[in-house]
Amino acid sequence: MDEIKKWTLYLIFLVAGFATGIGSIGLFPQFWLQYGMTGMAVHLVFLAVFTYVAILEAETVMKSGYYFVELYTKVARKPGMILSILTVVAMFLSYYAANTMLSILSPVLGTGTVARLIAKVIMFALAFLILTRAREKTFTIMAVGSVFFVLAVLVTTIAFKTQIPENAAFLGMAKHMLVATHGITLEMIKAAAERALYGIGLGFGFYLMLGSFLNERFNAKLIIGTGIFIQLLIGVLSTITIVYAIAPTTPERLLTYVYGGSEGAIALLGELPEILSNYQILLVLIGLSTFFAGITSLLPTAEVGLQIIESMLGVGRTRAATYLIGISLLIGILDSPPSVADMIVRAVVIATFFTAIFELYPVATSKNRLSTPSMVIVGIAVLLFLVGGLYAFFGVFRAGGIYVVSGILAAAIVLFGLLGDSLVSQETP
Repeated sequence: MDEIKKWTLYLIFLVAGFATGIGSIGLFPQFWLQYGMTGMAVHLVFLAVFTYVAILEAETVMKSGYYFVELYTKVARKPGMILSILTVVAMFLSYYAANTMLSILSPVLGTGTVARLIAKVIMFALAFLILTRAREKTFTIMAVGSVFFVLAVLVTTIAFKTQIPENAAFLGMAKHMLVATHGITLEMIKAAAERALYGIGLGFGFYLMLGSFLNERFNAKLIIGTGIFIQLLIGVLSTITIVYAIAPTTPERLLTYVYGGSEGAIALLGELPEILSNYQILLVLIGLSTFFAGITSLLPTAEVGLQIIESMLGVGRTRAATYLIGISLLIGILDSPPSVADMIVRAVVIATFFTAIFELYPVATSKNRLSTPSMVIVGIAVLLFLVGGLYAFFGVFRAGGIYVVSGILAAAIVLFGLLGDSLVSQETP
C-alpha cells in the first residue's frame, strides 16, 4: 500500500473517530428511540448537508495555501472568530473529559461531583501526555485508536445481541419506538440538527485543521464522506447495544433513558454495573467502547485548540498544550457538579451553532469562488445554524434557573467572535 492510500485510510478513521463521540453511543440511540423513523429521516437530511459543509471547509483550506488559523488572523482579519472557536473547544473539553473517563471509572467512582473532578484530572493528564510526547505521531495514534474503536463497537454489539436473552415484550416495544412515525415538530428539528452537528463535529474547527494537512493528492470528499458514514453505522450499532443493555430491566427504565436528556444517558452508564451484574464481560466491552468513543473525539478536538494557541501566541507545542489543558481543567473544576456540567454543555450546544457559521466564514469569503450549488448549500447551512442556534438560545431562557447562565455564556462567546477583533492584536508572531 503506497503512502497516500495508507494515509487516506488513516484519515478516514481519524474523521470517523472524531465524529463518533460518546453522544453516538449514548445520545444517538436516545434520539432515535424518542423520534422514531421520522426523526431519523430529518437527521439524515441534516447529516448530508453538514457533511458537504465539512468537505467545503477542508477543501477551502487545501486550496488557499494558508494554515487554517492564518485564514482568520492574516486573510480575513477576524481573530475574534477563531478565539471563539477556541473557547468552545476548552469548554467542551472541560465537560467531555469527565464523561470519557467515567465510562470506565463510574462503576468505582459513581457519577457525582467528586467523581467527575477525579475523572477530569486523570483524563487531562493522559491527553497531555499524548499531545506532548507523541508529537509527529499524534495523528497516527488517533487514527489507530479509531480503528480499535470501530472494532470494539462491532464486537460489543454482536456480544450484546448474542448474550442477552430475548425479551419479546421489551424488544418489541423498542422496535416499535424505532420505526414509529411522528409529526415533525420544532423540537424534533432542533434535536435532529444538534445530533447532526455533533455527529459531524462542526463548530470546533476540526475540518479546517484537517484541510491544513491535506494536499491535492488527497480526496477530501472520500475521506470525510466515508468517515461520517462510518459514524452513522456506529450510531446504528450503538442503538442495538443500548437496547439490549437495558433489556434485563423494565420498559419503564427504557422510557426513563429515552426522555432523560444528556444527564439521563450519563446516569444510565452509571447504572449499567447493576443492570449487567450477571454479564461482566459485556459491561467491560461497553465501557471500553464508550471510552474509545470519548478519547478518539477528545484528542482531535484538543489538537485543534492546541494548534490555535500555538499559532496565535507563537509558542511551542508543550507550552500550548499546557495552556489548553490548564484552562480546560480550570473550567472543569467549576463545572464538576452535574447540574453545572449540564449548564455548560447546553452553552456549548448553543455556541457551536454559531461557531459553525464562523467556520464557514473562510469558505464564503474565499478567493476561490464557489460554484452556485455550493453557495446554495452554504446559504442553507448558515440559515439552519442561525435558526437552530436562536431556537436553542431562547430555549434555555424558557427553561429558566441555572440554564439562563447557559444563554449568557453562549451569547458572550458569539458576541466576542463578531465584535472582539479590536480587542485582539492583529499582529501575528
